Amino acid sequence: MPEEIQENSKKTSKEIWLFLIFVDIVALCVFGFFIYRAFFNGFDFASLIPQSVAQEEELSDVSASDNLEVEDIKLPQEEDSSSVQEEEPKSDETSSAPVVKEEQPAEVKAEPKKQSVFVSGTGKTRKVTFKYYGDAKKVSIISGFTMRKPIALKKSGGVWSTTLVIYPGEYRYLYIVDGKEMPDPNAEQEDGRSILIVK
Repeated sequence: MPEEIQENSKKTSKEIWLFLIFVDIVALCVFGFFIYRAFFNGFDFASLIPQSVAQEEELSDVSASDNLEVEDIKLPQEEDSSSVQEEEPKSDETSSAPVVKEEQPAEVKAEPKKQSVFVSGTGKTRKVTFKYYGDAKKVSIISGFTMRKPIALKKSGGVWSTTLVIYPGEYRYLYIVDGKEMPDPNAEQEDGRSILIVK
C-alpha cells in the first residue's frame, strides 16, 4: 500500500508540474501579445530618431524642393537668353563680319554587296560555301550548324572561305574576325546576326 501511495503521489506531482508549465506558457503568450500590440500600435518610432538627424532630413527635403523650384525658374531664363542670342546677328557689327560656310562631309558611297553565301546540292543536305572579303589575320564562323564551335575559314586569293554541309532550314550566324564577333556585311541581318536560309 505505501508503494502505491508513493507512485500516486509521484504521478500527481508530475501532472501538477505539467499543468503549471502549460499555464506559464499560456501566460507568456498572452503577455507577449499585449506587449507586441502596445509596442507596434501605440509606439512613436520618430522618438527613437535623434532630433539632429530628423532636422537634417527635413533640411535635405527642403533643399531638394528648393532646387526643383530653382530649376523651374532657370528654364525660362535659358529660353530668353537663347532668343537674345538669336537676335544678336541682326546688329550691324555682326553683319559686317565674314560668314564662314561649314564644309559638308562628302557623301560616302556604299560599296555594292558581294555574294558571300553559295548553296549547292540536292537531297537531305546542302553544301554551303561562306566567303568573307575583308582584311583580317584570322576568320571563323559560328552558328547552330557549327554546334556553337568556331570553324576557321581559309584565305585564298585575298578571300576567306569555307564549305560546310548543312541541312535545309533557317539559321543565324556570325563571323569571328580577329577575335571579334560581327555579322556578315554582305548578308541580311536580324538582331545583330546574319540570316542564312537553306532551301
